[in-house]
Amino acid sequence: MSSDGRGLDTDGAPVPAAGKRSIKLKPLTRLLPYIARYRGRAFAALLALIVASGATLIVPLAVRRMIDFGFSAESAALIDNYFSVMIAVAAVLAGASAMRYYLVTTLGERIVADLRSDVFAHLTRLSSGFFDSAKTGEILSRLTADTTQIKSAVGASVSIALRNLVLFFGGSTMMVVTSPRLSLFVLGAIPIIVLPLVGFGRAVRKRSRAAQDTLADASGYASELIGAVRTLQAFTNEMMATRRFAAAVEQAYDAARGATKARAALTAIAIFLVFSSVVLVLWVGAQDVLAGRITPGRLGQFVLYAVFAAGGLGELSQVWGEIAQASGAAERLFEILGIAPQIKPPAHPIVLPKSARGEVAFRDVRFAYPTRGDAVVLDGLSFAVKPGEKLALVGPSGAGKSTIFHLILRFYDPL
Repeated sequence: MSSDGRGLDTDGAPVPAAGKRSIKLKPLTRLLPYIARYRGRAFAALLALIVASGATLIVPLAVRRMIDFGFSAESAALIDNYFSVMIAVAAVLAGASAMRYYLVTTLGERIVADLRSDVFAHLTRLSSGFFDSAKTGEILSRLTADTTQIKSAVGASVSIALRNLVLFFGGSTMMVVTSPRLSLFVLGAIPIIVLPLVGFGRAVRKRSRAAQDTLADASGYASELIGAVRTLQAFTNEMMATRRFAAAVEQAYDAARGATKARAALTAIAIFLVFSSVVLVLWVGAQDVLAGRITPGRLGQFVLYAVFAAGGLGELSQVWGEIAQASGAAERLFEILGIAPQIKPPAHPIVLPKSARGEVAFRDVRFAYPTRGDAVVLDGLSFAVKPGEKLALVGPSGAGKSTIFHLILRFYDPL
């Protein structure tokens, strides 16, 4: 990554900063092949999620019947039965929730472990030209901080988001079944709730990616300083380095604070809109009870489903920011996986002799380092070293002696 917070394209060249482009959730879809490796565990987690959500949605049905037919001496046995059923439902809910938590958390750990291994294995296969421009600290940040962010999303946030989606759609469906008239008020409020979520969600994604890039820059700078600490101390530049790193850390803090501020605003707006709509619907329902259009138990059932749906939508606004951060982290990791090694196998390789001769030959070789623009290091170099022959390379610093050995080891290809 370059020092101005830009990423690297497939050739190792800088690309525009993330804050200047739209970040979507599409990078997370590239995790699907990793999930597919453990489809059995993912299916079991989804089943546990559905069972837990279904158990939650059963509770309002028992509450309605208890309100409409209970609270009298003749209905005491009925109330006991309803409470017994609710205890059984609570047991199912607890068991399914525990199973969901275990399966989803271990699935997230497994996926991130595989992703870390794949990224590291890909890094070891990249050409030397990539490491000439990439910062070690920035690469380590992607391997550690970004994968941890993805683990948090896959292991927790995605599970919470799916659970709240099921509660939202399940609660909305049961709201329509319970009272179509009251449901119209709720459905009318949904666009007012969703539009701000979408708008603020984009701002959160951009700020989250900017915060991650800024932190990676600070880590890369620190890694360079620690690697050259003797040179740093020899020239007594400790104070300058400390000031520069402190400024980088402060910039990372400002970026993180901006992302957090956007998420806080998103959460406040979502919760206010969601629960204000619940209060409005509750007032309309109370008028319907007074007019005899619905029973108190049915109103209670509707309100519980409305709370489930509203709570699910409100919770989505909180985990949405974490998922957006994970999307930015996934984008950064898959940028590395998308970089192709510049050193590729030859189209028509020459077969080595059965007894390797140990012969080296350069014929009119021309070479320039990719990071140095048009500055040619070797131009028209030709020589041959036969088996058993010794050849000394003599020249001033920068003449290209080390470059010749880099080409022999094929760290680079000639032009």
